[in-house]
Amino acid sequence: MADKEVPLIVAKKTPQRNVTLDPNGFFVIEVNKQDQAIRAEYYTNVYKGNKIVSGILKAVFIGKKADALCDTIAARVPALRKEHYMYIGRELQRAQCSLEKNKPYEQGGC
Repeated sequence: MADKEVPLIVAKKTPQRNVTLDPNGFFVIEVNKQDQAIRAEYYTNVYKGNKIVSGILKAVFIGKKADALCDTIAARVPALRKEHYMYIGRELQRAQCSLEKNKPYEQGGC
């Protein structure tokens, strides 16, 4: 056991206005009910001045399970911000749940 007290940290959601966009790109996640698959498209950012205005499609990931997609994305797109990986994991889990429960899926914001 440790000699000093370990801090208890209460979790809180980062407000949308405080989210830093990933300079290495973004993902568009969709569910295809007919194929029973999740599709995650990875885009690198296109800037106009300091603002992201578009993206260039670099890879498309397809799978049925969030964990497999997360592992594959982390291996193939290694330079994302850690917060971005966590967001992608949450979204892919939501997408998987929508497939399993036959519910609609819409990608949420950061």
